[in-house]
Amino acid sequence: FRIINEEKLSLNRKLGFSWTAYHDVNDIYKYLEDVNKAHSDWTEVIVGGESYEGRKIQGIRINTPTGDENKPVIFIESGIHAREWITPATTTYFINQLVTSNNPNITALRDQFDWRIFPSVNPDGYQFSYYSDRMWRKTRSLSPNGCIGADPNRNWDYNWLKHGASNNPCDYQTYGGSKPFSEVETKTLSAYIASIENLQAYVAFHSDAQMLLLPYSDSTTHVDNYDDLVTVGKTSLNYGRAVNGKVYRGPATAAEILYKASGGSMDWVRDALGTPLVFTYELRGTYFHWPAYRIPEQGEEVTQMLLGLVTEAKNLGYF
Repeated sequence: FRIINEEKLSLNRKLGFSWTAYHDVNDIYKYLEDVNKAHSDWTEVIVGGESYEGRKIQGIRINTPTGDENKPVIFIESGIHAREWITPATTTYFINQLVTSNNPNITALRDQFDWRIFPSVNPDGYQFSYYSDRMWRKTRSLSPNGCIGADPNRNWDYNWLKHGASNNPCDYQTYGGSKPFSEVETKTLSAYIASIENLQAYVAFHSDAQMLLLPYSDSTTHVDNYDDLVTVGKTSLNYGRAVNGKVYRGPATAAEILYKASGGSMDWVRDALGTPLVFTYELRGTYFHWPAYRIPEQGEEVTQMLLGLVTEAKNLGYF
């Protein structure tokens, strides 16, 4: 409970947006709008979908004018599981690095790609976790029997309900929904992702298994460019380890080093869209808690891991 209490102390957000406090969805969305105002010539607030309770799934596009009209797109998804607070926090930290850093490696990372970054793709669930039930994981949709929520990372139309998901609407954690894309969040977000031209990389952030996962999450059979994904992933983890000395497991499929899980976003993106570079990072923590004052520690790791990912993928000819 000590860590929970530390988080609660950080709920005092009077000093504005920072990376020493956890912020609610409204704060996060205001931050994205403020970034857009400060860099309006090359950022744009974007909407990737909507939620059951009527919120927008809001993100930011970062696309500096370099003369390249057809930059590869990198999509970042965070917060699909509501209680994994460190993921929206580190994602906004990374956004801040992209738009403010003077480090030539980071400015090059920014300028080379068309970034579509969504810090909280389950905004209803996150808000409920923030104010009501810290361990809430699911959406907030209402099932006919009165139970609430589905696991939005078991609801995508890839091997739906085959592994690691429940068909019981009252399951607190892994109810897969009444059908694939039964949740408005996954239905609308998947349509947005499918509409993106030149999508080359899809990165999802979770916590807190401290590992890097590759598709497919419910299989030990490897995709055709699996060896490349391992090479890219190892370099990414090496870049991250150089920051704090922390070792991540993988890269490998979840079926190999975690557990079999079907119906996840990364697997659908790979299967349905053929996106070549797809990764799920499980960040650090203990029972989904991470002290607010240590957000920058993981923020720096994430920034370097993404730099390593891009660097190695470029070496292998993906960009």
